[in-house]
Amino acid sequence: MSNCPKCNEKLSPFYLKQNCPKCGTNLVYYDLDKRLEQDHEKAMKEQEAVDKFLYKLKMSTVGTKISLVRFVLFFSPLVWMLLPMFKAKDGVTISLLSVIMGIINGSMPLDKIFGDMSYLLPIVTMVCVIIFSLMVIISSCFSMGKKAYLRNTIFSIINLVCFVVITALAISNGALIGAGAFVVFGVYVIEFVLHKAVDKKVNK
Repeated sequence: MSNCPKCNEKLSPFYLKQNCPKCGTNLVYYDLDKRLEQDHEKAMKEQEAVDKFLYKLKMSTVGTKISLVRFVLFFSPLVWMLLPMFKAKDGVTISLLSVIMGIINGSMPLDKIFGDMSYLLPIVTMVCVIIFSLMVIISSCFSMGKKAYLRNTIFSIINLVCFVVITALAISNGALIGAGAFVVFGVYVIEFVLHKAVDKKVNK
């Protein structure tokens, strides 16, 4: 059941004629200009919302020099992990490159990995670096707003704490830390400085 938009006459849902039976108003074209204007305003608001989202995304990632530097830095641990990250108790160097090559050529020493914590924990550390780095990257894409700095900082703290704790466990189980791990740690420390710099730049 619907009503005539002009006289409010109740119309049957099976009423298919174009004009109201009481006042003769054209039911299709009544207030068409007004409805078109409302649709236009709605479309403009939706476009503004999209433009605002894209602007925030741009400013948070590549919109300023400092945000671009930070965005690139987020991906750098994947590069630095190609360097020696750890040495197991038997002196074998463990890095992202060695793990990838071991998977490709089928030479991964699974018995050592799951039987020796000085192998397993370094690999767990690198997996965590990848996972939490992705979390930080996603969070940083929305760095505009009052809570952006706090959110980014929390994610980076979680990232850093997990890295330090698991690395410490690896060392306590006989692994030796390598150059790649020191660089990754340095990247995480720099992230905190850049979070603050980006927040000042894009939320001023």
